[in-house]
Amino acid sequence: MIDMITKHDDLLGTLIHDVAHLLRLNIDRRLESHNLTRVKWLALGVLYHKDATTQSELASAMELGTASVGRLVDRLVVRGFVERRQDPEDRRAYRLFLTQTALALLEELEDIGVELREETLQSLSDQDIGTLNSGLLKIKSNLQSLSTTLIVATGFFVHKTSTYSYAVTDLAGSI
Repeated sequence: MIDMITKHDDLLGTLIHDVAHLLRLNIDRRLESHNLTRVKWLALGVLYHKDATTQSELASAMELGTASVGRLVDRLVVRGFVERRQDPEDRRAYRLFLTQTALALLEELEDIGVELREETLQSLSDQDIGTLNSGLLKIKSNLQSLSTTLIVATGFFVHKTSTYSYAVTDLAGSI
């Protein structure tokens, strides 16, 4: 018998997926009139809270690859939302700065975030919201720990046995 998780077996995972999907759709709909995507809005928000960051730091904060963020920043520069300025301490690096256009847009979009939060959480008490946040943060931490452990263990195993191709095959089969 194949051990497979179905939608009915993993209600928590399904609910998290469904809620995230519905949030993304709702945000996309609200940003559509501004010709903006969630990812661009997120990048602008990260830069708002940490101006003068590098593309690598932005990629890390957004949990995206540096190449993807490089293309994203290119589009933000073209739209007039971000300026790249050479890092005075590292001639190879550039720092990212929000423009006045971006700041005005973020101010305009602030109500979208507030409205979405209020509408999404309207039937929950403050205690419910606290419990939900706490539980989701614990789940996220657990999953991050599992991912880190797997990466470290996998890297160690492959490094120690890299001369034996069957060891890598065995590792892939055991994951």
